Amino acid sequence: MTVSAVAPPLKRVTLWVRNLERSLVLYRDLLGLEVLEEKQLQGAAIAKMVGLEEASLRIVHLGRPGESFGWIGLYEIRDTAPRPMGETGSPRQFPLYGQATLVFETSRVSEIATRLAALEGVTIMAGPTAYARADGTFQELIFLDPDGIPVSLMGFTPAV
Repeated sequence: MTVSAVAPPLKRVTLWVRNLERSLVLYRDLLGLEVLEEKQLQGAAIAKMVGLEEASLRIVHLGRPGESFGWIGLYEIRDTAPRPMGETGSPRQFPLYGQATLVFETSRVSEIATRLAALEGVTIMAGPTAYARADGTFQELIFLDPDGIPVSLMGFTPAV
């Protein structure tokens, strides 16, 4: 019996952010993701989708041009009623059960680590750390973005 995938590749990961401009500095300007779509939504229908009576939503989708999957959505929700947006318990800890980590592959781990150290609101959790295998060396950096979302940058240098 052949089992087929329930769904095609992951369309998007949605990140609920406090300050969209600050998140763009990290994901667009530093990590190099491109803005694929930007929009502002408001009204009862969008509010109902997030369990509220009133809300406005600013959305920026990032990714690689021409790709219809693998996007990162930065969602900033404002003007909420009857309650403000909630906060996660301890966002400056890692790892936590139920927590997800965004993992990016890059050859620029060390360069990005240097730039991240100067970025407001980012917490470096580990690395850059190198570990060798027979086929080469991995380098990894783990940090929390300004909203406490874990991000891992991984690089690999093949053995010579």
